[in-house]
This record gives sequence, structure tokens and C-alpha cells, in this order.
Amino acid sequence: MRIVLSLILFLFPFSLRGEASFGEQFQFTVSPNLGNERVEFELRIKNNEETPLYFEFPTSQYYEIIVSDQTGQEVYRYSKGRSFLQALQTIRIDPHQTYRKVENWDYKVNGVRVPAGQYTVTATLLPRKLNDKPLSNKQTIVSKKKFTLP
Repeated sequence: MRIVLSLILFLFPFSLRGEASFGEQFQFTVSPNLGNERVEFELRIKNNEETPLYFEFPTSQYYEIIVSDQTGQEVYRYSKGRSFLQALQTIRIDPHQTYRKVENWDYKVNGVRVPAGQYTVTATLLPRKLNDKPLSNKQTIVSKKKFTLP
């Protein structure tokens, strides 16, 4: 079964939305936790396997986070203005464990707070290999959630 699933995942590009699952191996989620001065984006990768998962990344940027307003215009990008180490990075997630990262956004664009309203956060996981098997550039692992700023 695993060989067939691996072959399908390698041969057919796909995009995952919402609470993303990669076969039955893992789930990738983003959860916006709103505060008065900032939002915390909690990113989780949950290993559903009985064996460890190894994610290899080409840089120290493991994910991208983009916030868009109601019209679809981008108001925040995690990587904008940041530098990342250009070296292979690997994270190991043990069986039935969850890797968790939290990133913050202060609701500002160019120093000005965005208006109240509905926004969408899109988080994309950026591994190049999973368990030493290459992922194609067309395979995306995405979690998307809507949230409302008061």
C-alpha cells in the first residue's frame, strides 16, 4: 500500500487546501490566534505514521505565510524582508508527534494597521524531500483559513 501511495504522490501533482493531509502520512495546519496587537499563526505538522518522518528543506525557510484581504490582495508575506540560510535543513517528526511553530504579524502594512475585516491566511510547507524522496515542484502542501479582524 505504501509503495502504491508513494508512486501516486510522486507521479501526480496536486494541491492540498484547508487542513491539509498528505495521504495518511501527516497533516499540515495553520491556525490564526487573534490578539489586540497581533495575530499568532500556529503551524503544525502531525505525523500519523508508525515511523518517523523526515522533511528536507533547501533553506532555513520551512514555510511561507501569506495574508490576503477580502479582495484577494496580499497584505502580508512572512518571507518579505527576511534572509534565510542557504543550506539543507532537515526536521524529524517522531511517530504520532506534532512539530509546532508560531509566527506573529502585527496587523501592519508599511507601518499602518490594516482595517478591520475578513482576511485569509495561506500557509505553504516548503520541503523538497519527504523521507529522502523528492517532491515535485507541482506538489504543494497548503493550509488555508479565514479570520476576521475586529
